[in-house]
Amino acid sequence: MIIMELAIEFILFVLGLAALLKGASIFTESAARIAKGLGVSEIAIGLTLVAFTTSLPELAVSVLSALRGVSGIALGNVIGSNIANIGLVLGLAAVMAPGIAVQRSELKQGYIMLAVTLISVLFLADGLSPVKGIILVAGLFGYIYYLSRDKDMKENVIEKMMKRGNLSKGIILCAVGAAGVLIGAEIMVGSSMRIAESFGISEAVIGLTLVAVGTSLPELATSITAAVKKLEGIALGNIIGSNIFNLLMVMGASAAIGTITADLSMLSQSVPIMLLLSVILVILMKTENRLGRIEGVALLSIYAFFIYMKFFL
Repeated sequence: MIIMELAIEFILFVLGLAALLKGASIFTESAARIAKGLGVSEIAIGLTLVAFTTSLPELAVSVLSALRGVSGIALGNVIGSNIANIGLVLGLAAVMAPGIAVQRSELKQGYIMLAVTLISVLFLADGLSPVKGIILVAGLFGYIYYLSRDKDMKENVIEKMMKRGNLSKGIILCAVGAAGVLIGAEIMVGSSMRIAESFGISEAVIGLTLVAVGTSLPELATSITAAVKKLEGIALGNIIGSNIFNLLMVMGASAAIGTITADLSMLSQSVPIMLLLSVILVILMKTENRLGRIEGVALLSIYAFFIYMKFFL
């Protein structure tokens, strides 16, 4: 019976992966079509529409965990997802694609991501209270307002949509693709957690690794698909925007429900690696015109060390 149950979970995992990958392909192409039709840059779409949509699994998992009093998974999911986004997702995208071009506007957003990460780390040092959580959530609305004032986002989107009826197809396909990504991710996360539990993996490790990677699968599929299709603005903007969203909205909303305290292991190991990867990414973006395979391998190596540390040290 146990073998049969595991077989079913593995089948669900594969089906979820198929739905996620197909949804990501539809989503990225549709997002690019919308960006082109509205005259908005790919990086702007990546930072908002794509990033926030692919981060919905993190939001759902962390808030639900906080409501159930499982703060370890709620916080571990955010930190582990941000680590996975840069180390695993962006690393794989850089290795699998010819390279991810870095524009000046993307570097500016990278600085914002690093600043948000630093503030979040300071907040975590003595625990995340509901007040701090509300401050983080308010920070996201401030960030969205900032983007709305950017020259690439100033144009009246509603007005442009009404003038361009052909955008309706792109919007519908974008919604279909997003649904495929989210449903596929949900199936994969559920089956992965049940498989992990059957092998006796601890809750803390599940939160920082399996759940984090599972909820980062939309970013993984979307960024790799975008990079391969040479939609670099979406590929990079997705990661930067997702990390900002995870820290401000996901972690903020979870903390607003009730105080979240990081354990010593998380503060001494996982949080520093999240900060290190954020710093390295900004340095690479500033010094390189393109994130190529060498940079991708470097990011993947740091992520591999993180996984080794969580399971074997």
